[in-house]
Amino acid sequence: MTRRAIWMTRASILALLPLAACARTETMADNGLAKTEAAAQAQMNPTLSTADTYFIDQATRSGLATVQSSEMAQKQARRSSVRSLAATMIKDQGWVNDKLTTLAQAKKLTPPTAPNEVQTQMVSGLISLHGSAFDKAYLNDQAMLHQQAVTLYRTEAQQGTDPDVKAFAASVLPRLEQHLSMVEKLGGHAPTS
Repeated sequence: MTRRAIWMTRASILALLPLAACARTETMADNGLAKTEAAAQAQMNPTLSTADTYFIDQATRSGLATVQSSEMAQKQARRSSVRSLAATMIKDQGWVNDKLTTLAQAKKLTPPTAPNEVQTQMVSGLISLHGSAFDKAYLNDQAMLHQQAVTLYRTEAQQGTDPDVKAFAASVLPRLEQHLSMVEKLGGHAPTS
């Protein structure tokens, strides 16, 4: 191999490294972007900490993903127990989403109107599924969303700085824990990392 060919090969490999790193850290980048957006909103509203702003952003996005996937489950799930769970998720999470929007507006924040990129891909992945394949994917997605939400709400309830946001997280946490239990009883499992 000529010296030029070796350098071209090395340059090609080096050019691909950032792409590989991007693919591997998609979730981390998504969270980093959310934290950056939360920090920007917190600077515009100095009465709310970055952590409290981040909580409102992430809780809203998770709730939107839960409702979107549950609306699909009402149409595509095979088992009636999964459709019933989806109805519960739509009702309960819709209520939580409304309260989060009201809380965000009271804190002079603009709440997000869509799930994050990873959650959007998760919801999109359900579109082509039907029957038992849909049930399994939906339940596993709900297990993952609810495990993340329980951690998010628990952290805010314990460490939040704004009394209103902290109280909201503490009041919703038992409902999310109950939802996670319901999902797990129907066979939903979040992937282990």
